[in-house]
Amino acid sequence: MKLRSVWVFHLNTGACNGCDIEILDVLTPYYDVERLGVKLVSTPRHAHALLVTGPLTRQSYYAAKRAYEAMPPKPRIVIAIGTCACSGGIFYNSYAVRRESERLGLEYPRAGGTSEFLPVDVYIPGCPPRPEEILYGLALLLGIAEKKLSPRHYRDEEFVLPRTQFKAWVEVILKARIRKELGYFDGYRLLERFMKLVDVAETPEALKKLVEEEKLKEKDSRLRYGLNKLYEHYLEVVRTYEDILGQKRRVLGVQK
Repeated sequence: MKLRSVWVFHLNTGACNGCDIEILDVLTPYYDVERLGVKLVSTPRHAHALLVTGPLTRQSYYAAKRAYEAMPPKPRIVIAIGTCACSGGIFYNSYAVRRESERLGLEYPRAGGTSEFLPVDVYIPGCPPRPEEILYGLALLLGIAEKKLSPRHYRDEEFVLPRTQFKAWVEVILKARIRKELGYFDGYRLLERFMKLVDVAETPEALKKLVEEEKLKEKDSRLRYGLNKLYEHYLEVVRTYEDILGQKRRVLGVQK
């Protein structure tokens, strides 16, 4: 069945709420999952899909079963979100998870994953999975990912790290690191200033000199600290890049 939109019902079968918080994230305006046609509903009777988080505990087993049976018979999709829902996670083989085989008098491992009692259609592992991973799983379900993404094939002898994208690659890494140091607002603005210095400098020594000059102009000690950290992170990223290139050249037998 081809879905243009999907209404989902969220079901927590014993999660620590980490995955639940990430699900709330994808509903916020920042990620805005509703633009993909995904809508959270308050009852399983109106839901196309069940978003399950957490291992299947003994306490939640019958409630989860009733929720699944209350859904319309088609398409009745089950999406396991998080490591616990996918495989039991740290609750694997725990006494607290439901063992369906008890009713049959058989002895099976008490795995605790959602697939122990429901046919899972999409697995989104992670502890917790990032909002982008949840969005990608939902996009796969709706067939959007196939439209937006197409595979690219490389042969070993042709593969080199794209130098034309080196700056963008550096910015992505530095952005993630400076965000932790200074936050979004100040961190991103400082990164823009730093990348202008990178464009001008031709050597690490020249960049160091420019950073020191920029620090003398800056009155805010937090930003001076941020410039130092950006310079350190930049050198680390460049060294990593050069190491990868060197390993690739050795494998392929290519000289500089």
